[in-house]
Parts: sequence; structure tokens; C-alpha cells
Amino acid sequence: MKDKNLGISVLNQLYGKMLTEKQEAMLKAYYDFDCSLAEIAYEYGISRQAVRDNVKRAELSLYEFESKFGLLSTRENVIAKLAELKLLLQNKNMFDDEVRDKLLETEMALEGE
Repeated sequence: MKDKNLGISVLNQLYGKMLTEKQEAMLKAYYDFDCSLAEIAYEYGISRQAVRDNVKRAELSLYEFESKFGLLSTRENVIAKLAELKLLLQNKNMFDDEVRDKLLETEMALEGE
């Protein structure tokens, strides 16, 4: 994952339930809704520094979870393999509407849609 903000957001989707509710919500506000630390601090009635500390701790936890469980890297590998399969089927003229729909359905499931 090249974009850090997107990476944290995806990791939060995968592992957020393993964080405290507050950490998960703060990460979502900060990375998904682009709220400032000051806005989040106001919402929780805490200091901006406390929000920053919570966000940083939560980020570290997400990286540790990914390091242990590897869900994001596994998901990215499966998406890459699906793209290879799609290309292979197209090259062998075996790519019809039914195959396309199933591949699209699988990709969407992996994306969490």
C-alpha cells in the first residue's frame, strides 16, 4: 500500500474491531473523513495531543496486526491473482459475461463492497 492514508484506512477496515472503540473511531474520523486533530479533540473533549497519541498508538497496533496476520497482503495477492486470471481468460477467449460477472463479484467482495 503506497499511500499511507489509504493504507491506514484499509488496515482500520480489516483490524479496527481489534482496537478500542475510541481508537477505531478516531482513525476513521482522521483518515476517512479528513477531520483535523483539533476537530476530533473537540468532539471527545480531550486535547489535540491526546488525539494524536491515540491515533499514533492505533496506527502502530494496526501495523502489528498486519505483521502478525497478513490479511492486507493476502488480499492484495488474491486481487493480483484475479487480475492474472482475467487476462489469461481473455487471451484464451474464455472470458464471457458470466465469467466477467463472477470475477467482478469476487473483486467487490475483496474490496468490502
